[in-house]
Amino acid sequence: MAKTYLEKTGLAEQAYAEIRILILDQMIPAGQVVSIGTLAAQLGVSQTPIREALSKLEGDGLVEKLRTGRYQAAPPLIFKDYADLYYMRLLLEPKAAALAAQNRTDETIATLEQAVDRISAAGRGMKSEVFIGFVEADALFHQTIARDCGNKFVAAGLFQLQANLRVGPFYRDRGVVDAEAVIRDHTEILRAIKAGDAEAAEVQMQRHIERARDLILGWLKTQPEQGSQARTQQE
Repeated sequence: MAKTYLEKTGLAEQAYAEIRILILDQMIPAGQVVSIGTLAAQLGVSQTPIREALSKLEGDGLVEKLRTGRYQAAPPLIFKDYADLYYMRLLLEPKAAALAAQNRTDETIATLEQAVDRISAAGRGMKSEVFIGFVEADALFHQTIARDCGNKFVAAGLFQLQANLRVGPFYRDRGVVDAEAVIRDHTEILRAIKAGDAEAAEVQMQRHIERARDLILGWLKTQPEQGSQARTQQE
């Protein structure tokens, strides 16, 4: 019997979720060409849902479509790229937090609370097997603020920035992440948004992004392939 539209859609969504995890956990390394046939065999589906999943991942900024029609995982970023990304985050995300405080709904608060709970559960101890859960919960928190800030252009910009940051090599080095600081920052941002305090939400988000920027750029300077780029950037 032929599969229904809903069944096909379900396969595409499952493929999207599985491939996304492979990219975020760098089982598919940045810049690597993705074999549709290999993924189809690995996930036990036809090539059609794989193509649909890759198209959606392209929209997320996690893969790029080449002129040949093939896909590759988004290429690795250099030090300047990360510096530029955090510059843009500092322009957009504190304002998004302020707007989210003003436009908050019960759904917004519930989702943010769920994200903070997940960050706390995964972050304390930072075991390898739950680290991807920490990254995903952090993404949920920031995406919810972007989505519910009430400005679709700010939201679109932040979704793109966050997609690029989540595939960074520093996410494989769990020592880079200060889990306690992340938990504390997210808790304070949530408290401000929940109270409808736009000014506090903006200030707390500013501090959070600055802390993350300093930590990640500092780590990148210690990496052989990034250190020379960082020094050139500062000269």
